Amino acid sequence: MKKRLGLIAICLLVLFVVFYRPLPAAACSCMVPPPADIALTEATAVFSGEVITIEKGKGVDGESGKTVRFKVAEVWKGVDNADISVFTGNDSAGCGIDFTIGKEYLVYAHNWDMDGKSVLSTTLCDRTAELANAADDITLIGKGTVPEQNEQTPDKNDKQYYLYTGALVVAGLVSIFVWMRLRNTKA
Repeated sequence: MKKRLGLIAICLLVLFVVFYRPLPAAACSCMVPPPADIALTEATAVFSGEVITIEKGKGVDGESGKTVRFKVAEVWKGVDNADISVFTGNDSAGCGIDFTIGKEYLVYAHNWDMDGKSVLSTTLCDRTAELANAADDITLIGKGTVPEQNEQTPDKNDKQYYLYTGALVVAGLVSIFVWMRLRNTKA
């Protein structure tokens, strides 16, 4: 009986080690951001908008951070919806921006690959700022355009990784159980 428990414990430990995904660690260190006109050229998307919701821990595939949803007011580049979500770190140590619901921001966002999925992301290292503090940027980049009023559609496959991983773990545990039962019946 002790051997069985030991074997099960070892198998569970192996499964845990195989599927364990450590959280990425980062310390924020930024260079001086480029002027607004160059930042506009380098960014994937630049827009102004009001923060509607903030969901902590809602990065793609559980990445540490938060997803901030904006009601877009003006667009300079890369956004074609009036509703857009942007990923940022949870806090300043992870280069995250401390957004506040109801406040308006000028956002410079870049594509970021998170487990094979490209999402818009912004950090403290970008020129993203409260709109009230971004008058110099707007003077330099000019007037934006008003976006269409269609909403961003969520991707239904965001959590597909967890479904496959869960199925694989269950299949592995069932296989171990069947193997142990067959081994015991032969003995």
